Amino acid sequence: MSTNQSSGLVNVIDGVPFTTSEIVAENAGIEHRAALQLLETHHGVIEEAFGTIAFEMRRSGGRPTRFARLTEAQSTALLTLMRNTPQVVDFKVNLVKAFAEATKTSVPTLPSRAALAQMVLDAEKELEAAKMQAELDAPKVRYHERFVAETDDIMTIEYFASHWGTTEPQVRKMLIEKKIAVRRCIGKKWSKSKGCMVDEFEWRPRQGTRYVEWFKVLPQHNAPRHHNGQVRQTMYLFSFHSEDLAAKLGLTQPVMFDGGDAA
Repeated sequence: MSTNQSSGLVNVIDGVPFTTSEIVAENAGIEHRAALQLLETHHGVIEEAFGTIAFEMRRSGGRPTRFARLTEAQSTALLTLMRNTPQVVDFKVNLVKAFAEATKTSVPTLPSRAALAQMVLDAEKELEAAKMQAELDAPKVRYHERFVAETDDIMTIEYFASHWGTTEPQVRKMLIEKKIAVRRCIGKKWSKSKGCMVDEFEWRPRQGTRYVEWFKVLPQHNAPRHHNGQVRQTMYLFSFHSEDLAAKLGLTQPVMFDGGDAA
């Protein structure tokens, strides 16, 4: 039978203790989206050292919220990527205590602050070693991560538009009006219907803004190349930023599909 426990910082389900990115963000004094961004940026290093991070979606009021379930090692690694403010240092200590209590570690007395600090230091050394190994392996995996890896966490602008009850042309118009993305001319091609050379365009997130991290531009190797031989590229939206974009565009009513969310 499933047993659930919670200490506020650490939850236990079926004997497995974990915390979440939301709990870490709240107690470390940062925004949850910043914690997720750190996990996204450094997930390769963290997963290499401490196992796969369990990203999940939770519906709240009909809207999906993305978060991560974190083991003790993964949450400690995430905290090492943050500035050691007094709040973060205190939380590191309290989190280690909470995990110790959750796993029912039989210790006559709680570890001293010095011992706990050493535990954190050891975890940081393991993370640094894993980071160095990841840098050595980077040339082997860079192309795969950039162009071949699965794209479960992205969606097309067309899908985003249909999910929020509007049309792709309307969304693209608003992307320009809100200065979120630009339609960039990348060359010219011959138009048989017009009998002349016409401009070819591709979409890009507006550089120098926070919106750059909302999108991913991927090459379309299987599509016909542009007139100048350049590989076509398509701008996608990260699924976990779909609510951010909808709020920025003033879209408030998503369309619920029977088949669930799919990028």
